[in-house]
Amino acid sequence: MSVMQRLNRLMGERMAASGRMAMIEVTGRTSGRTFRTPVGYVQHPDGTVWVGAGRAESHWPRNLQANPACRVRIGKAERAYTAHELSGPVRAEAASAIHAKYGAPAARVGTGPVFVLRPAGTEQQGTGDEAAA
Repeated sequence: MSVMQRLNRLMGERMAASGRMAMIEVTGRTSGRTFRTPVGYVQHPDGTVWVGAGRAESHWPRNLQANPACRVRIGKAERAYTAHELSGPVRAEAASAIHAKYGAPAARVGTGPVFVLRPAGTEQQGTGDEAAA
């Protein structure tokens, strides 16, 4: 692992520990290995969380598309979730909410997939077009 990768990992861990970012843990779609990545998020009172990728080719969203089970740590709280890719107006709303929370660093959010994460065991049926909050 390069020095830059180590610095990025350390910064991501600190930002997730502070609650400024979420640390999402996904299973690799081909390797089956566990990967952790810091992501911007918007959390809702009902327990759902919106996350979005800045690039369609990023690995973490592609892994979520292949295996929607994930774990997320925000601050000291960690929880299992199931990801549902958003589309239509709810996708645009989620990307806008993440942009509003993070400003310029999140400007690319929505270029890649956008997801609603629902606490495991509470999944709702639907296409992802329904309101998540």
